[in-house]
Amino acid sequence: VDRYNEIFDSSQDAGKLTARFLKLTTRSDDKSGDSTILTSPDGKIMVIDAGNPSTYPDVDRALKALGVTRIDYLVASHPHVDHVGSFAQLIYNYEIGAVYTTELVYPTSHYNNYMRAIKEMEVPHIILAEGDTLMFGDSVFIEILHPAPGIEYYEGYPDNSTQFVNNHSMAMKFTFGESTFFFGGDLYTAAERELVERYGDKLQSDVMKVNHHGAATSSTKRFRDAVNPKIAVMMHDAIAELRIYQAFKRLGAETFVSSIDGAVLVSTEGDGNYHVMSQYDRTTSFLD
Repeated sequence: VDRYNEIFDSSQDAGKLTARFLKLTTRSDDKSGDSTILTSPDGKIMVIDAGNPSTYPDVDRALKALGVTRIDYLVASHPHVDHVGSFAQLIYNYEIGAVYTTELVYPTSHYNNYMRAIKEMEVPHIILAEGDTLMFGDSVFIEILHPAPGIEYYEGYPDNSTQFVNNHSMAMKFTFGESTFFFGGDLYTAAERELVERYGDKLQSDVMKVNHHGAATSSTKRFRDAVNPKIAVMMHDAIAELRIYQAFKRLGAETFVSSIDGAVLVSTEGDGNYHVMSQYDRTTSFLD
């Protein structure tokens, strides 16, 4: 069964906060990465991350299936190629309300490409840091929990910067009525620890985009317990780490992996209840 058309049918979106976690397919050596399309109850569109440059056809297909011509909020969790690789193409091909990023500068070709696209297309570029808030449409409140403003770079940056860049991922908590979503890019355990110390139970979110594709670099027990999601989604080309997957299952979270389940739709009317649909049915029980 392939429910792609049902997942990307926007006719039921009005009045709901809807997140569509994409299944990306890499056409290069880079891992495909993350991309999530969110629709606010009043029809605004947000794209958080957009995979590596070769996955652009997947993002474009999903947006076209939804009938999207304008992306109101284009959000980069952090500037790694598997998260912002398709940004330049999106900026050239869609009307963009604004691009939202952390202040982290990352002098690489794909980063420079999308920064150039922002300038050429005269798209507003908004820097977000811990303590900032914004509205997604009229009724969804977003809090930025990380990174703190004033990033200090080490000598030799960006050499050997993978961990540094991932730990400066943007952490966002969405609240719509009684419903909550958490997106934390590729945060590693060091940044997760800081978040738990700073926020504790305030991190609790019903729906979670699992940090760093479900890899063992992330999702410590303290962090999993603090977020305590009902629904957890990992976007990855494989299973990053089986024990992380199993740990979310043990928490009682309905846990999805894009490589197996395909695209995943989660929508809510703001009452703390969620409609969840995956593109594919599980044909094997090896994960459980």
